[in-house]
Amino acid sequence: MPFPILRTPLVVLSEIISLLEPNEIVTASFCSNNVNRLLKSHYQRRKPVEWKLFLVDSGGYSITIKTSKSRIEVISAKNVSELYTYPKPMLLKTNGYITKCYGSYVYLYFEDRVMGKKMVVDYATNLFNLDVYGLKIDCHSIWAIDWINERQEKMLAGVEFTWNFGDRVADKEFDHVLR
Repeated sequence: MPFPILRTPLVVLSEIISLLEPNEIVTASFCSNNVNRLLKSHYQRRKPVEWKLFLVDSGGYSITIKTSKSRIEVISAKNVSELYTYPKPMLLKTNGYITKCYGSYVYLYFEDRVMGKKMVVDYATNLFNLDVYGLKIDCHSIWAIDWINERQEKMLAGVEFTWNFGDRVADKEFDHVLR
């Protein structure tokens, strides 16, 4: 059964969408393919100029959008091993990942962390029609710098490294990036 809100005139829908926070938009996009298409087409027409999309790697990999007012985490990718450490909310298995909706926030759980990170980036950039503005990563995500620079026309505005002390492999990778 389609959502009754989808029968609303486009002008009214645009106003409703403009009132939503970025994390609410991502959560709504998982409701149905029609809602996802509606949100994508809205942001294809009206790119949110004041929004900046960041990737943050702190345990999991999350997409954060910085608005003129605040920073809002919108979606996160984590390893499947972390799935059952929290209270069990609604779980959906789709497309090789498990989706967990917890409040107004979406978590995706993957077996392969790199694939999960790439999928979350693709999902958020396609939904909001935004390029990645900046990164906050550790030594295990250095590959993301080259991957993001290859997939988008604009260069990253900034990269922040979180340091893992005593990791010699990380030291060599950081040296390579800094060159």
